[in-house]
Amino acid sequence: MAELEVTEEVKTGDAFDEEIEEMRLKVLQMEEKLKGQQTELAEEAKDDDAEAGDDAASIYIGQVDYQTTPSDLAGHFNECGTVKRVTILCDKLSGHPKGYAYMEFEDPASVDNAVLLHDTILNGRKLKVSPKRTNYPGMAVKGKGGKKGAFKGYKGSWWGDMYSSVYSPYAASGKGGKKGKKGWMTAKGAGRWM
Repeated sequence: MAELEVTEEVKTGDAFDEEIEEMRLKVLQMEEKLKGQQTELAEEAKDDDAEAGDDAASIYIGQVDYQTTPSDLAGHFNECGTVKRVTILCDKLSGHPKGYAYMEFEDPASVDNAVLLHDTILNGRKLKVSPKRTNYPGMAVKGKGGKKGAFKGYKGSWWGDMYSSVYSPYAASGKGGKKGKKGWMTAKGAGRWM
């Protein structure tokens, strides 16, 4: 076998200094980029806090009569504080009101006063008033809701055994699940049902 010559390149002090200086520059650039991203995130957090502040000064009003106007609602809640905005939600297709609204006040302390008007009557309907909750992205509650689909049965219990002998159109042979067996009864359950 032929011996291979292994050559090792020995770097001088100048080459090491140049590499180290390049690395320092890259690190400084990454730090500057990181600081820029942190300031952007801080600004976004301030915007989110401002939106949450809007929600803190807002209320939800349910059971609103369909003929009620924003000025009617503002007049009803005017004694609680200065009303900044009233929003009555409408159906996209028909344009008819959905029966609930949101109201924003100038001062968040007005929300407590407005909640005291819960169950008051406006245009013949009892209003449901509560503080507006803040929706955060990705925090929606999605329940599993149990098993979806047809009845699964209780395998291993008398209930499952009882119904396992009944004709099933999805059984292996299509006629009760056992080859050669005619009718809707299987061999397993024939004695039980007759």
